Amino acid sequence: MRISTRGEYGLRALMELAAEPERALSLRDIANRQHISLDYLEQIMPPLKSAGLVRARRGAQGGYSLARAAETITVYDVLAAVEGTFDPMQCLANGVPQEPEGSPFPDGCGASGSCAVQEVWRQVKNVVEAVLKKITLAQLIERQQRRYGGPIRTSSEHEFMKLVVLN
Repeated sequence: MRISTRGEYGLRALMELAAEPERALSLRDIANRQHISLDYLEQIMPPLKSAGLVRARRGAQGGYSLARAAETITVYDVLAAVEGTFDPMQCLANGVPQEPEGSPFPDGCGASGSCAVQEVWRQVKNVVEAVLKKITLAQLIERQQRRYGGPIRTSSEHEFMKLVVLN
């Protein structure tokens, strides 16, 4: 199971908002700070808004802010909003394409319900979801500060900062 750039960038965008809860940030600011395409970020924010994780404000002082406290938003909330459910195999997906009515394979798998491998996939799903539901944005911000002394920045920005410091 892979988390796409949508999930990664969505999480990084919300970390930016969580780091400055007192003000709204423009998508342009977030995109510049995180080196994310503004167009791509514009595609990622609507599902986060629909999930009730962010709110948008129009106007000169407008921008995006968290809709809830960072302590109440989990990594799972963010990833589920932009990635959907975490199903390592199709047989676990809620939206499994249904076989025609009367088919002996109602969920698309002839072994579903009597498959030891499916049980393993369910365990994987449960463990991954448990970890993601346990970590909040507030905890990520605290971890980022404690371990790295500042916000997430890309390696190219780190290399640029090293050059500036060395010169």
